[in-house]
Amino acid sequence: MLFQIRHTTSYTYSRPVALDPHTLRVRPRNDGSQTLRNFTLEISPRPAGMTEFTDLEGNAAAQIWFNEMTDKLTILIISEVETLRENPYEFVLADPGVMTLPVRYQDPARMNLRPYCQPVQHDGPVAWYAEEIARATGYDTLRFLSALTQDLYERIAVKVRLTGEPQTAAETLKSEEGAGRDIAVLFMEACRTQGIAARFASGYWNGHAPDGNQYLHAWAEVYFPQCGWRGYDPSTGLAVADQHVPVSSGLYPGSAASITGAFWGSDVNSVMETSVDIHAG
Repeated sequence: MLFQIRHTTSYTYSRPVALDPHTLRVRPRNDGSQTLRNFTLEISPRPAGMTEFTDLEGNAAAQIWFNEMTDKLTILIISEVETLRENPYEFVLADPGVMTLPVRYQDPARMNLRPYCQPVQHDGPVAWYAEEIARATGYDTLRFLSALTQDLYERIAVKVRLTGEPQTAAETLKSEEGAGRDIAVLFMEACRTQGIAARFASGYWNGHAPDGNQYLHAWAEVYFPQCGWRGYDPSTGLAVADQHVPVSSGLYPGSAASITGAFWGSDVNSVMETSVDIHAG
């Protein structure tokens, strides 16, 4: 599937401010699941400098910095991406340790994945919820992931919330509503209580939010030896394939954030506006 994506984020300040260096994670992946054909990044005001790098999580990132004060910052990303993975299940689990729950990774993967396997709470409502699904699916890892994805899709009402940190997994489970990032965090926490390495993923989905608009989307990825990170999107009830365009991922939602930075100024109000247009060709 070939996608043309235009994504604009604008910050407007009530008076001129000084901008700290900002970190951008906005370049879509270019790997075995998708090909980045074209990418354009336009920033206004023009930064005094920019350096591109690979961050701790392996994301393509850039740091930008400014010398002048400004009352507006606009970041425009135009991407052309071809997604290649039509079947999200085109892999085979060969390690007995990951076929059943709780998952037990072998070294050296176990050492590298340890942070991704640590739940916030080993006991409590989310762990009990995950255990119910694990028991119902016979502690089969792949059946658990599919059932968890579907159950959260049916259980949690999706709402649009453009700003703010994700809710805790327990809060989302209790309220039974949340933004895509909230549901992804709940999915991750449920997986981690069963020993499954899980991380937060950010990018685009060829669909629309409840309000009919398109936004930057969030889901989760889990790790299988010899298969890599595989995506599950509980807010849409889908295993991730060619309708998703991954951009960044991380141990925590903040480590996959598309734009991070701060501004300096006294008695300043700021407003963020975002626009995402995705066209499949």
